[in-house]
Amino acid sequence: MMKLRLGFAIVLLMGTLLACKAKKPVVESQSPEFSKRTQQLLEKMDSVAFVPENVSYKSSVKVSSGSKSNSFKATIRIQKDSLIWMSIVAYGMEGARLLATPDSFFIINRIDKKNYSGNYAYLEEQLQIEMDFQTLQTILLGNALALDDFEKIRRSNDKDFYMLSSMRKKRLKKAQEKNYKADQELVFSNWVHPETYRLMKLAIVDLKYNQSATFEYSDFQEVEQYMVPHRMYVRILANQIFDIEVENSKFVINKPLKFPFKLNDKYDSLD
Repeated sequence: MMKLRLGFAIVLLMGTLLACKAKKPVVESQSPEFSKRTQQLLEKMDSVAFVPENVSYKSSVKVSSGSKSNSFKATIRIQKDSLIWMSIVAYGMEGARLLATPDSFFIINRIDKKNYSGNYAYLEEQLQIEMDFQTLQTILLGNALALDDFEKIRRSNDKDFYMLSSMRKKRLKKAQEKNYKADQELVFSNWVHPETYRLMKLAIVDLKYNQSATFEYSDFQEVEQYMVPHRMYVRILANQIFDIEVENSKFVINKPLKFPFKLNDKYDSLD
């Protein structure tokens, strides 16, 4: 069995797709309208985005790298723009509990009896991609990413989807990195269904380090007033190749939630 790094396990919980190839959308696709203005498209996307005040759901996750694989289950709870809470269970026992706020990130690693309390640097190091609260929340909910600056959006269509892309400068990680260059930027690409206007695929590419993370969503089902993807396939290309299959269920939307979390004062610090 492959022993998963705790930080990397976070990304395994991001949403909803199955199988080592993305499944086709459950809604039969129509061709994109080339005449539709980008502003119209963004407004349509905003009107159907999955943005509950809070949500709870269960995940079944399988992660593989080469010939190794591992599976676990998780419970995920999100309070919009303020809290992301996760409980990771394997072999019937909780192995880790995680809490994310806009500024901080916490882990209780019950397997190794260690705590982590700090910012998102540890998570970024484990995932080998840039990550913050809003990015994590957006991916978990299956919404489009990095389209807030209209002037920087690049628009194109393929035969099945609209594609909206943007570039964002990476945050400085070293004091000596004073000047950005084109190859120090991240590229975000969003593939949008031409009929439902829901996100079908998201790609984040680090041009400088030739790393990427791709998220593909499928099995959209109506939950209250939202069309929610119940399956996700993730591929991370960095020092290793990771394939993650996620199946989500038991969505509870806009009901009171609890976020129990307390670091164990008997545990060592997780470096």
